Amino acid sequence: MISELKKVFLQKSPQLLVSIFLLFVAFPIQSPAQSTGEWGMSIFGNYSRPIGGLADWFKPAPDAGISVGQKYNENWFIEGLIEYTKFDRENLEGYPKDKLELSLEHIGLLVSGRYSLGQISIIKPYINLAAGVFYWKGIRGEVQADTTVQPAVPHIDQKTLEEANWGFRSGIGFEIPVSSAIAMDILACYRFVLGDLYPTLQPNIELEGVSGFQTVNLSVALRYYF
Repeated sequence: MISELKKVFLQKSPQLLVSIFLLFVAFPIQSPAQSTGEWGMSIFGNYSRPIGGLADWFKPAPDAGISVGQKYNENWFIEGLIEYTKFDRENLEGYPKDKLELSLEHIGLLVSGRYSLGQISIIKPYINLAAGVFYWKGIRGEVQADTTVQPAVPHIDQKTLEEANWGFRSGIGFEIPVSSAIAMDILACYRFVLGDLYPTLQPNIELEGVSGFQTVNLSVALRYYF
């Protein structure tokens, strides 16, 4: 299921939304800057750095997403967003380094709120809170038996876990207008997704389990208001 969602997200949604985005930019709709009821659409990319137990499994990875929302009142901008993340560069040490394939990918569907902290010159700082459902899939690859080390490593089958769980993120960011309808958005946030990756406590492997997927993220977005 996650592969189908990923295929749709990566192959169809971005192209469609980019086309719509460019259409709006080419033929802008005149409206007061960020007035109540105004809509906004963004395309964003993240740098996600694992922390906690997840940092023992994976190195940082990029992810991407799209969002559409509306300015609810003077302070709140509410939007729905979808984001995709895949960690597939292991960060192991010792014997299992470069011998064990690991991956974790998830697609999140969230409701996000940005609370305005006012305006400093052209900079518009805000607090961000978001929560939603994440469909994730974690794979710990097969381990081949190895009798050349002591104690010997037994054969370990591949383990795949796949679930849907809640997750949230919170952070602080700021927006800088590029034109009357376009703004650049930068957000630093903490993200937590409920989920578990099983340990492998065989001799020489000793990979601790992970309970909860924690990351710190830096996001850059381009948002169009209409």
